[in-house]
Amino acid sequence: MKRTVEIEDSMQELIDSCKEEILDCLKDELRDHLEIPDLDDLFNQSGRVHEIVDSNTPIYNKEIDDLYYLYGNELEDAYNNAGIYDSPPDNYRQVCIYLYLEKQCWDYIRELEDELENFEEEFENIKTDQIRKVLIDEFIETL
Repeated sequence: MKRTVEIEDSMQELIDSCKEEILDCLKDELRDHLEIPDLDDLFNQSGRVHEIVDSNTPIYNKEIDDLYYLYGNELEDAYNNAGIYDSPPDNYRQVCIYLYLEKQCWDYIRELEDELENFEEEFENIKTDQIRKVLIDEFIETL
């Protein structure tokens, strides 16, 4: 007897959703303050990355099991590299997914830091808010 099992791969959608939220947060910060933010303060100190990852981490066992089946090695690597538990928690697979998404977020934030560093050289010489707004809008379009 053969059975066909369907596995849904939602990992890229989860990563893309996290990146979109990070980018939206950065855009809002740029527009609201007309300054280049410190991304560590914006995402780490404020706990924003944890909120983003938490809201995108699957809660249903089927999706968790599907992702673990497809990405088990990468997820376990993220768990092992985090070094946060002495023994695996009851929700081990979900924690692995959370830590994997968190790593993807920080990788993306580091990419954004590079983009901001290049933009900051041009931006820091501009003193008027009106011109800063225009530059920020142009920069945001490139992200």
